[in-house]
Amino acid sequence: MAGSSEESSAKKAKPLARSFACPACGGTVTIRYPGAALSCVCEFCQTVIDATDSNYRIIEKYFSKTRHFEPFVPLGTRGKLKGKDWEVVGYMVRADEVSGYFWDEYLLFNPYYGHRWLTCNGDHWSFVTTIKQKPQSRTHSQSTSWYKVKMELEGRDFKLFYRGRAKVLFVLGEFYWKVKADSLVNMEDYISPPYMLSSESDGKEIVWSISEYLEVDDVAAAFKPAKKLKRPSKVAPNQPSSAAVSWQYMSKLWLASFVILTVLQVWQLGYNNSRQVLDSSPVYTANAKNAPTYTTAVFNIDRDKTGALLEFSTSVDNSWLYVSGEMVNDDTGETFPFAQTIEYYHGYDGGESWSEGGTSNNVFLSAVPKGKYYLNIDTESGDFKDTNPHVLNVVVKQSPPLYGNYFWCLFLLSLLPGISAWSNTSFESTRWSESDYNPYASTG
Repeated sequence: MAGSSEESSAKKAKPLARSFACPACGGTVTIRYPGAALSCVCEFCQTVIDATDSNYRIIEKYFSKTRHFEPFVPLGTRGKLKGKDWEVVGYMVRADEVSGYFWDEYLLFNPYYGHRWLTCNGDHWSFVTTIKQKPQSRTHSQSTSWYKVKMELEGRDFKLFYRGRAKVLFVLGEFYWKVKADSLVNMEDYISPPYMLSSESDGKEIVWSISEYLEVDDVAAAFKPAKKLKRPSKVAPNQPSSAAVSWQYMSKLWLASFVILTVLQVWQLGYNNSRQVLDSSPVYTANAKNAPTYTTAVFNIDRDKTGALLEFSTSVDNSWLYVSGEMVNDDTGETFPFAQTIEYYHGYDGGESWSEGGTSNNVFLSAVPKGKYYLNIDTESGDFKDTNPHVLNVVVKQSPPLYGNYFWCLFLLSLLPGISAWSNTSFESTRWSESDYNPYASTG
């Protein structure tokens, strides 16, 4: 896509095609758009000819025929893209100078709208327009990080994807500049799917162009090639990601759900008005096998169908205490059984300290009706170093603050957005894996 395309601004009739004999091999060469083409290439011997010279001076004989390249449709084929009719007038194959990776470029022409390019890179297609507006650099002057190199065009940021030198491998047809085989240009590609911003420099001028991704089916429908176009197997630099669209939607939905859930949680904490309704300290004998049942004082639950949190703590130290019993409604006799173990062990192993358990534990009872209650508590214990009496601290809280439901709901709400985020990251990682400026690669 070297050089710059002059687009026609006035409606005019298509110039008559002109044919002549190739000065190198004698084959017939046809210029489809005289006046719009500065050079053309003989399809028989690949000699580059000056289309503006009345004697059709040879610019250059093609340097090699070691590879056979063929356009996906014959030159002169017409098709409609972006709502306009285009004719394929030129075909070029270029390659990265270092890696040798090559791609196809098709020059399109419309006498009313000028030249455009259709590129095929790894079976991915893009529609390319040369632009006169110069993009603005978005890179901080002191930044040395290549993954922060950006360009801006019409409010859209483009990230650096490729830098290198491209050379011409093969040419056919007519072009709006005097093309030379094996010519080199410096190239830079910046991406913002489905667009790619590209610059080409030959040391004299810099030409900018904007590419828009095309689906294979759109290209096939436009030009109706004899052979079925190949489906791409990799991700193109400017290929749009359906996962990105899904993630944008999911992230907004998740954020809205998170706000609503958090507001409900805050409201629930304020509405519940948690308060302590019992604080008791029964005494038990350590290691006793038949400890007596302890019954607490009566306490009042004044909210209907609320939760009750039973908190137990004691001085276990490399020992355990098993607490069981029931919370009994003093009026109806309805019971709410509970059981919990308090155990705490610690020590040293291999010069390192370790610990397990703790000196407290709790039990949550749900949907407790309003009423007066008391606790019947039984205990079993073991591993205590002494058989002295120990105190079991028992606290009952009405309508305790609950966080488990909040975090479970948040976890479930995050599943689909999480999958969407993973899919988007995976797609982008695959896209950037072909770039020397991969932001997903380690920079260490």
